[in-house]
Amino acid sequence: MVLKNINLKSVLAILFIVGFNAPSSVVVAGEYQANFEKVRAVEDRPPHVAQWRTPPAIIVCEFAPIQRYQIGSALQFWERLGYSFGPLRYKHDLLNKCNDSTPDGHIVIHLISQDAKIDATALAQTHFYVNNSTSEIEWAIIYFRSDVRAQVLEHELGHALGFLHYDQLDHLMHSKWPLGGWKTTGLESSHR
Repeated sequence: MVLKNINLKSVLAILFIVGFNAPSSVVVAGEYQANFEKVRAVEDRPPHVAQWRTPPAIIVCEFAPIQRYQIGSALQFWERLGYSFGPLRYKHDLLNKCNDSTPDGHIVIHLISQDAKIDATALAQTHFYVNNSTSEIEWAIIYFRSDVRAQVLEHELGHALGFLHYDQLDHLMHSKWPLGGWKTTGLESSHR
């Protein structure tokens, strides 16, 4: 996991870059500077660094390797934990958010492209932007490789909802896919 901070005096914001990795892989740093190397899970739950002010709309872009039933199932998974989402647009992007580098109010899901910087062994990677003055997530972009494995979509949506990695065996937010699972300890919404 790599956390990066935008180093601009006029903008108070953090861009978190987190990926779900195959064993022994490391997500490589992108263009932002980290304000800390990693966040330690000091409690018995994953760090939750920010949340959305309003439910985010979801856009699955045209070439994203996600089937309609997969996104529907993943959103239901998070809804059972107390989260809400705005409208889902499946491979239909009238607002052109799939080509927007800052898709405010949206979680946008893409197939990995040459433009995205992602470690060669990462299964997926999520970038989410947090406004430091409000501690709210403003947008998230999820990049997937062509083979989406079990629980990876749910894991990446967890990042888009503001959760960082939590390396407890069998936990959904474990940083290494083979060691993760379906445990949801600490993922329940506080707005239930």
